[in-house]
Amino acid sequence: MDSMPEVLRHMIGWGFIKVEPQPNPSWLAMAGELTTSTQGTVQCEVWIDRAFERPLKLWVTGVPKPLPNLVPHLSPNGYLCYAAPGTEVIDIYDPVRQTRTSLLQATEVLEEIIAGKMKDDLQEEFFIYWEGAYCFYDVDRRSSGSLNVLQLSDSKFYVLTDDVERSRLKFTHARRKILEFYTRVEMITSTVAPRPLQKNWPPKTVGHILDWQAELDDACRRKIRDRITAAYRDGQPNVMVVIESQKTGYSYGFLVHDLQANRPNDQRSTDQRLPIFECAVTLLTMLRLDDAYLSQRNIPGRTTFSGKRIGMIGCGTIGGFLAEMLVKAGAGTGGGELVLIDNDTLMPQNLGRHRLGFNQLFQGKATAMAEELGGAMPTAKVAHFSSDAKDVNLAGLDLIIDATGEEAFGHWLAKAASCPTLHVWIEGAGVAVRTLIKQRPEQGCYRCLTQANSRGSLLPVVGGVPPIFAGQGCEGLYVPFPASVSIQAAALALDTALAWVAGKLWPALSTRLTDYSYELATPDCSPLPFAECPACRS
Repeated sequence: MDSMPEVLRHMIGWGFIKVEPQPNPSWLAMAGELTTSTQGTVQCEVWIDRAFERPLKLWVTGVPKPLPNLVPHLSPNGYLCYAAPGTEVIDIYDPVRQTRTSLLQATEVLEEIIAGKMKDDLQEEFFIYWEGAYCFYDVDRRSSGSLNVLQLSDSKFYVLTDDVERSRLKFTHARRKILEFYTRVEMITSTVAPRPLQKNWPPKTVGHILDWQAELDDACRRKIRDRITAAYRDGQPNVMVVIESQKTGYSYGFLVHDLQANRPNDQRSTDQRLPIFECAVTLLTMLRLDDAYLSQRNIPGRTTFSGKRIGMIGCGTIGGFLAEMLVKAGAGTGGGELVLIDNDTLMPQNLGRHRLGFNQLFQGKATAMAEELGGAMPTAKVAHFSSDAKDVNLAGLDLIIDATGEEAFGHWLAKAASCPTLHVWIEGAGVAVRTLIKQRPEQGCYRCLTQANSRGSLLPVVGGVPPIFAGQGCEGLYVPFPASVSIQAAALALDTALAWVAGKLWPALSTRLTDYSYELATPDCSPLPFAECPACRS
């Protein structure tokens, strides 16, 4: 049933009239007024999605009193952001009430704006209004050193970098050329959070930029003017200016084109005229792409694996997923290294629950995984050994992860390792996943745990885990469970490792049920060592 006639009837009853001609066939456009409680009446134009799938849009066309040059939630063309994207739940079964709710929300926001409130919200939404060409910000050393600019041939995006070779690794593509873009780069800091203006927005010239900064941060305006002036007098054709807001931690920028375009032909060295203010600018949307940001973006304020040497033994059904998670949390960056060790080969029977795929069949798992990570995170340092772990020198590592799931190997490693050791494995046919980390002498090792299990204590589930196998003939027996169990094991191992690197309190033994027909037997805890353990007490 078409609800639009009912919505139209109510909108007319609320004092709105249809806009003629209608500007967009997918939307019903109506003009009218919204009356605030204390700030008077606001003229506006409202667009309602005819399919009732998208939020109502509203443009302010008249206000009861002049607004300041800097106001929140209102763009220079009058568009009102009355609700954060993704926060408005659209009720497709009651479009009349939905429309009324949106109008009331817009009225409340307008009242706050006209009253001069909500100013702090400006800094949160600035980048919505700073639309420009993408410039990837791949700078690790942010305090010193020269910067270069590259341009990608296929998209014309810019890359600002302090290490050209590192950035080339990140952006290398078979059908892409990475070109050098010759421009001076000026980095400027501002103590003020950026805010959009209500006039001359977006800025199109150097003059517009300076006028805007005069309203926002006069000290920053002077720095911008001085840097552009210096570039002009040095004969630079272009200059890229990047402004870092110390208050928000984010950067924005612009590129001044043809800086010498208005230079008089007869200008002498003593001529102090500055024909720079009409020079065109391209706004730059700065997107951080440095390794530290990529690993910290989703875990802000937490310690990552950057700078650590981590060895992982076993690149199978758990290790493949875990290796990717480790790299995305900073392993192999900041001078650190991820070392993958596995002497097994990827076979067809592995594909159903492995991170690697058909294109890596019959390759060594460690080698193929390292190549896969090279595509996902090109600058991560990932070493690989297709050898028995017992033949690999494990000295100098900060953390060793045992993802083999092999009990006998876990016993050997418990004695051989000289650094913190994390074991991760799957119990039975995907009944539960567990991790055990040993960091200190007073903690039990993997051998201590298996000894306890053999005596009926520290079991994962009540009654223990029955052995279940599948397969026959030349294929050999295997334990059946889906890839989802492997991913849960890898996730638990990642959480344990992140707690280790952050020095966070975390139980040495962690268990997560994956089959809820069983009952958890042992809550997370830190087992003590056996007094006569041959691995950690001899």
